[in-house]
Amino acid sequence: MKYKPLLVTLLLLGNVLTSYGATGANSAVDMNTINIMPVLPYPASSDIHYEECFDLTRIIIDCEELSSATAWTEKYMKEWYGEFAPSVVAGKSVSGISDAEAYSLLSDGSGVSVKARTLQGIRYAMFTLRQLVIPKRGTKTIAGYIIRKADIEDRPVSDFRGLHICWFPEVQAWEVERLIRLAAFFKMNYVVLEPWGTFRSDVAPWYGYPDGTMTKSEVKRLCGIAKDLGVTLIPQLNVFGHAALARERVGKHAALDTHPEYQPLFEPDNGWNFCLTNPETRTLIMDLIKELYDAFERPPFFHIGCDEAYDPSCPDCLKRPYSEILSEHITAVSETIVKMGARPMMWHDKLLVKGDQRWKGFTATGSQETAKLANTLPKDIVICDWCYKTPKEDYPTLKYFKGLGFDVLTCPFKDVKGMETQIKFSQKNGIGVLGTLWHHYFGDDLFNIYYHLSCMMWYGDMKDIPYRSWLSAFYTMLRYVCWDMKFTDYTRFGSFKYQVPPENFLNN
Repeated sequence: MKYKPLLVTLLLLGNVLTSYGATGANSAVDMNTINIMPVLPYPASSDIHYEECFDLTRIIIDCEELSSATAWTEKYMKEWYGEFAPSVVAGKSVSGISDAEAYSLLSDGSGVSVKARTLQGIRYAMFTLRQLVIPKRGTKTIAGYIIRKADIEDRPVSDFRGLHICWFPEVQAWEVERLIRLAAFFKMNYVVLEPWGTFRSDVAPWYGYPDGTMTKSEVKRLCGIAKDLGVTLIPQLNVFGHAALARERVGKHAALDTHPEYQPLFEPDNGWNFCLTNPETRTLIMDLIKELYDAFERPPFFHIGCDEAYDPSCPDCLKRPYSEILSEHITAVSETIVKMGARPMMWHDKLLVKGDQRWKGFTATGSQETAKLANTLPKDIVICDWCYKTPKEDYPTLKYFKGLGFDVLTCPFKDVKGMETQIKFSQKNGIGVLGTLWHHYFGDDLFNIYYHLSCMMWYGDMKDIPYRSWLSAFYTMLRYVCWDMKFTDYTRFGSFKYQVPPENFLNN
């Protein structure tokens, strides 16, 4: 039977977890037969003994940021473990670790020793520790916690480890928060939030839906949660195409559907682009950028979109070379963002000529006119090169933009093999990663994206781990996040809102 190896594995795992007091030397279980990986993303180096556990009673912190690291750890130990939280002891204000995000974790009979240079490293150590801790065995309800014996040395491969998330009108704040918390748990350090007509603007309340769930109070709350978990939230405002604040195929326009009086601000052709020769457009965009930037508590980056735009249809925009108009517009926007204290980020596709054989098999939606921008735009801009295709041996678009002097991020989606190859390529070439989630808040893509993306960004490779093992680890981590958010609603747990779609009950 094809399920027999899995059954044997689960039985062996059950034996291991119930014999937590045994030592490695005395254990009857051959650890090489246990197909389990409880720590995601994979640590750089780890020696974990699943059959040998100790009471979780004390954590010793060595860190240059000792006061904040100790206070942070105490806070989350109480939140995670309640009355059974271990004591947190301030050790040395020096750790011997140079990397700002690296950490070491040693759990043995004397307690848990954690070392890191920064609070961020301590955070990551605690996210790992949480995956090593289980309730004591043999009781009906929790009577304390034990931690597996472990010796871990860990640090990320990619410096910029980001995830792009869209906030659609159908999305509630709790769904976004869940994704942010999960990104933190998976040791990502940036999340780009793109509102699709959901941001409640004061400077232009008509540019968006009146019942948008992305209020300033929610943004402030989420920024606080993200910051405390080691994640920086980055706002996005499309300053060129996608001015409708909608997916192209749905034909909606967040402004013009209910406010046709603002048509002059948009291109006549469907309103998909902003009209860049109208001076009122620039004023609107600058006001919105400043408002979003302040709402997000002035982060180090600001995403300006610029993907999938149409050719101009406005008679004024047709009178001049469009590359000049675009260059002036994006340069002015970028200079404003830099003066505010951030770096602009933008999608790459309009900077490459569609049909150019150099980019065959990669994303290119530009014309000869828009492609000229690659040579004229400020080098402060971070180019976000989105590639959702199957695996490639070479990624010429990434090399092209890096060769022009831009900082570049590779931006995969849900193609797992493509994700693995392009991230490996990016790491060899000093390029960061901004994964994309779009509208895949639930479903199989949710765990595929988080699992593969985080392991590639942090560890730099994928191990041959059985599907059921890493899936179980993912669901455990997701449940932790839902516990932290104090959910009780059935639909808010797991990677699917429903086990059986509600519409099925209407077709009996």
